[in-house]
Amino acid sequence: MPPDGVVVIAVNGAVEWLARADYWFTLDPSAINIDRMNHPRAGVTYCAALNEPAPLWVRRLERVSGRGREPRTGTPEWWLWRWSAVKTLCTVPGKIHTGNSAWGALGLAYHLGAARVALVGVDASGDERIEGGRCRDLSHLPLLFESAIPQIEMVNCGAMRSRVPKMTTDEGMQWLTN
Repeated sequence: MPPDGVVVIAVNGAVEWLARADYWFTLDPSAINIDRMNHPRAGVTYCAALNEPAPLWVRRLERVSGRGREPRTGTPEWWLWRWSAVKTLCTVPGKIHTGNSAWGALGLAYHLGAARVALVGVDASGDERIEGGRCRDLSHLPLLFESAIPQIEMVNCGAMRSRVPKMTTDEGMQWLTN
């Protein structure tokens, strides 16, 4: 359980099992996330960066994507290109760089004025999610999160292998409140 005063942004299905959430965020217009938007959890502010319309109570942000030259197939750089992901956090209010919903949630935290963020549950693997199902290839996530190191202090409390400093969840929660 996160300490009082720590803002919690639930990404996609995490809103269904977290004890507390202040915000919900997605970049994913899948049927299940549309259903989550249509059945909001009380007390949670819903935010989405989608190209599709969203229910009126969902705070809609503009999704910013981009592609350069295609890198070598199958590399993390190729997956970054394949998902039209954009490195660094978008500094323009109301806009979120695309790449993955957890990456977009970090962008939301940045826009909300967070100085420090603990990444909990961001593993960048194809392992089954707590709520079921599997993600597509996420090998590009370390590239995205590492690109934000100059913009926001963060720690990795998950299994993602990256240059983002690693802590246990308990250490990360303590770090956030100091």
